[in-house]
Amino acid sequence: MNFSFFVSKRYISSTKKKNIVNIISYISILGVSIGTAALVIILSVFNGFEQIVLEMYNSFDPHIKVSSSKGKTFEINDVKEKVLDLNDVKSYSFTLHEKVLMQHKENEAIVEIKGVDENFQKIVNVDSILMYGDYFYGDHYIEKDVLFLGVGIMHNLSIDLNNLFSKVTVTFPQKDSKYIKDSSDIQRKAFTPLGVFSVQSEYDNRYCLSPLKRVQKLLDREGEASFLEISLRDKNKIENFKIRLQKILGEDYEIKTRIEQHQFLYKLLNSEKLAVFIILTFILIIASFNIISSTSMLMIEKKSDISVLWSLGASKKQIIDVFFLKGFLEVLFGSFFGIFLGILFSVIQLKFGIISMQGNFVVSSYPVFLNTIDILIVQFIVIIIGLVTSYYPSKVLVGRFLTN
Repeated sequence: MNFSFFVSKRYISSTKKKNIVNIISYISILGVSIGTAALVIILSVFNGFEQIVLEMYNSFDPHIKVSSSKGKTFEINDVKEKVLDLNDVKSYSFTLHEKVLMQHKENEAIVEIKGVDENFQKIVNVDSILMYGDYFYGDHYIEKDVLFLGVGIMHNLSIDLNNLFSKVTVTFPQKDSKYIKDSSDIQRKAFTPLGVFSVQSEYDNRYCLSPLKRVQKLLDREGEASFLEISLRDKNKIENFKIRLQKILGEDYEIKTRIEQHQFLYKLLNSEKLAVFIILTFILIIASFNIISSTSMLMIEKKSDISVLWSLGASKKQIIDVFFLKGFLEVLFGSFFGIFLGILFSVIQLKFGIISMQGNFVVSSYPVFLNTIDILIVQFIVIIIGLVTSYYPSKVLVGRFLTN
């Protein structure tokens, strides 16, 4: 067994004396453990919230979204055949978007009507977002004036789905109208609401769905679409597929991955997580300063031992390593114990939801999601802190004791 490791282990495990130095060492280990556990738990909670928020968005958004870089729409036939030949595509759907004025009785709202084809239900699991009512399944509704509304729009317009005669007036701009000057620049149509969906507030207050062919006809854009939405067989190949598809379609089309569709949201979630991580890391550094104190006090107490070891032929490096290893092993033990506590708490919260959330949220308890990468990063940070806080007092004080 290595000499320095053997002596440092003896100093850690010695139980003959329970003085202030031992107590400070135990406090140091406890501080590192609590700080490490807090990092693991907080990062797991952030991961849990991130997963929930992104799942809410992703339930309505495709892996890949293609649009024209030169205008509002593109010809479906110009794109369709090129996409059909790609094996990575699981399903695809063409959609046509337009902002419209929606009115019901005395209530009105500016919303975005989204014309969707029969493949849309393969991109989005409609049943999972359906609150009540029906979706326009089947060919029967292809040419019908029907709507599938976001729940926010339904509340804002006070629409009663139980009333069979309830109609919503939708005002469209004419295709070639740059400005709305009079009634000739707009057209109105009465739609029947069939059902209500809920994804999250941004979408619930913004979107209503209608059959693609009907929206194309109303907007005088038959054969055109605003977006091509693609679902892939393997979501881990999104970036590679985007590069490949961009080469096929060329610069006339803009292609966005799921992350790029909500870039601000991803940046916001990651920046909040990073800020909390930095704050907790500083707290962990402060807690680790106890390692410097305990190592320094141990060296002062063992000053005579240092002289004996020096006299018996131990090198300066070996003596430094004794106290360095003693401090580092304490940090290492504290970090392992802290990670164990953090994982244990996260698993218990995941299984039993012991800490509940106040108010009306999509989940009743704080969500957690353990990420192996985060745990490895925490362990790496703690090891770096341990190396610094253990090496500095060992090198400085041993040098002073041996020169005096």
